[in-house]
Amino acid sequence: MKRGTVIALFFALVIIAALSLEIQYSSYDYIGYNPTNNAGEGVVHAAYDNALGSYKGPYVVIYVEAQQWHWDFNPHQRTNTNMTVVPVDEPVLFEIHSVDVFHEFFIQSAASNFSLGFNFGAEAVPGYYSYIVLVFPKPGYYHVACAEFCGLAGVGLGHSWMVGTIYATSNATLASEITGGVMPTGQWDPHVVNGTI
Repeated sequence: MKRGTVIALFFALVIIAALSLEIQYSSYDYIGYNPTNNAGEGVVHAAYDNALGSYKGPYVVIYVEAQQWHWDFNPHQRTNTNMTVVPVDEPVLFEIHSVDVFHEFFIQSAASNFSLGFNFGAEAVPGYYSYIVLVFPKPGYYHVACAEFCGLAGVGLGHSWMVGTIYATSNATLASEITGGVMPTGQWDPHVVNGTI
């Protein structure tokens, strides 16, 4: 192949990659969260306001920072590495980004032996923020993993060790203890979606 052809193909692939990334992060922005039918739950958004749409009810915000090879959850009294707490049956807005390479913030339910079908992922991309709204349907533990291969390291580190835990509870006292006394941003109002106790 001639040098000019190779360069042209390279630039064509770069343009296609940029367009696909833009489409991925903007294709669902018209859907905001709606608690009536959970519309917009689990949809990746490119803007904070688009994730919430016209929803004005209570919700909490968890900031997720991905890096080789752990998850930092904020706000807390101290940064909680690989562990956070969320309310049950209330919208939780996750703001996700990466400080180094591509990761994927993937959540899977551990409650009821994984029978809830609660499996969702969103890309963590350097230089970008993505936003998802999730409602955790019942108390318990939810596993977090990186679902995008993010590299290898020395002994005991690397992609396979990039795991975490989200604990869903309606107990605000317990949540405050886990987060070091600083609750997640927003209004902690468990069961706001279905009104159950």
